[in-house]
Amino acid sequence: MESARRWAGVATLAVGIFVLITIEELPIGVLSVMAPDLGVSEGVAGLTVTVPGILAGVVALATPVIVGRLDRRLVLVIALASVVLSCALSVVAPNFAILLVARLFAGISIGLYWAVMAIVAIGQVPPAHTARALTVAFSGAGGALVLGVPVTAWIGAHVGWRMSFAVVGALAAVVAVLILVLVRPVRSTARITGPMMLRAARTRGVRYAFAITALAVVGQFATYSYVSPVLIERAGVSTTDVGLMLLAYGIAGLIGNFAVGPLVRRSASIGVLVVMTGTAGSLLLVLLLMHGELSALVIMPLWGLFVGAISVAVQAFITSEASEVLEEATAMNSAAFNAAIAVGALIGGLILDAAGQTPMILTSMVMVGLGAAIALLYRRRAGIPA
Repeated sequence: MESARRWAGVATLAVGIFVLITIEELPIGVLSVMAPDLGVSEGVAGLTVTVPGILAGVVALATPVIVGRLDRRLVLVIALASVVLSCALSVVAPNFAILLVARLFAGISIGLYWAVMAIVAIGQVPPAHTARALTVAFSGAGGALVLGVPVTAWIGAHVGWRMSFAVVGALAAVVAVLILVLVRPVRSTARITGPMMLRAARTRGVRYAFAITALAVVGQFATYSYVSPVLIERAGVSTTDVGLMLLAYGIAGLIGNFAVGPLVRRSASIGVLVVMTGTAGSLLLVLLLMHGELSALVIMPLWGLFVGAISVAVQAFITSEASEVLEEATAMNSAAFNAAIAVGALIGGLILDAAGQTPMILTSMVMVGLGAAIALLYRRRAGIPA
């Protein structure tokens, strides 16, 4: 019974990250209907991803220092309450400026949740089950790609983008209650300070994880933030079918989340290398071959398969290579991840408005490829055969 409750708690954390990924990426799925409704270009509308991402990065970095010895479970509940507030403001936002204000609360929630979720997941199970707990908890990210973003995209296309935010806000409220009931308290054994964060940043594994995350996630989201117009204009997909393509992408992402588990248990660094190489290769296919609905239906799942494994692979790398500074390293990686989403959306929007989709996708491919090169460099410097 106790074991079942522990794993129910981990599963609840997965639903929470489902909510957080969905609210973070929701504008991506409704971009093509939200932008004209608010009277802005798609590139400008991409700020709804950039602004919360930047704030999330700052919040994630500061979270271990600010929360002290506070129960990390309560931090997750506060994060979900911030999602509810963000969604409520988004539903009633009369213009783009108010929507951006609403997205600030989304940024706070994302930063808080990402900074401590992995620590809480690990705290629910015995040490021998750490990798499995991370895989289950992060499956919520893949689940968001499978259901969250596609469903909200479908709602946005058929009922209106505001209703998409309303649905996510209601789900966040439910999950907050479930976390209070099912998740065991997790407190830090020591108060983390600014100098401790700086010392952790000098750890070799943390430095490499930071670089890999920054390059790969900026590259991924420079294009993925604008996947709706890419599918519509490049592949000829109808607005109402964008959700179907994102569903195929998301199902594959969920498969990738679990499929990478055995690989990272064997070697976290090679798991990261495989995931980064596969993502770069998928972007190359988007660039060269995605020129019709059929090709999109083949390429989108392949792309999603590798992207869905990024969170698990990088967190497993941190757990393996920076275990002595795990909470600090997790917070820094969360900050890097979310800031990189923001920077990627910004860079992608600027390139899209100035030069078009082809240079945008090419930039993504090169950056993710550099992330793969950093992972290979780490293995070589560690004396691990390539």
